Amino acid sequence: MPDFIKKLFSKSFIKEFIKFAIVGALGTLVNIFILFLFTDIFKIYYIFSEIIAFITSGINNYLLDKIWAFKEELQEYIVRKYSKFLLISILTLLINLSILFILVEYFGWWYILAEIVAIICAFFINYLGNKFWTFKKQNKNYIKSTSQMGTTNIIAKK
Repeated sequence: MPDFIKKLFSKSFIKEFIKFAIVGALGTLVNIFILFLFTDIFKIYYIFSEIIAFITSGINNYLLDKIWAFKEELQEYIVRKYSKFLLISILTLLINLSILFILVEYFGWWYILAEIVAIICAFFINYLGNKFWTFKKQNKNYIKSTSQMGTTNIIAKK
């Protein structure tokens, strides 16, 4: 069996995926609450409400994913990692908004149900992008150092 397949079914990978899913579920609750609050209570158009909800739940998800799901120090490359997380989030937001709009406007779905379906559809892209790009583990056999001149050196550990 290829190493990639073995890694997908490893205990650590599954545990990390479950943590990511729990964070996603909490983020979904935050998202749905804010979407409902801004749409039904404050009477803001559901697409704009979803953007507010997505940003709020996204910040929550980033912090929980970084610290708990992927076990990184908060300070570890925070600007670079948050930038990557933000790019993945923008991609998934576009997917989310597209699905939400199509289901509501063309199929007449209730916006909350459409949002749940949109979140589920975007979840896997979000996970794969963050797992293999944003929170990609550094090879522990090498040390990365940056000189005062700003150049990066990769040094093999002994």
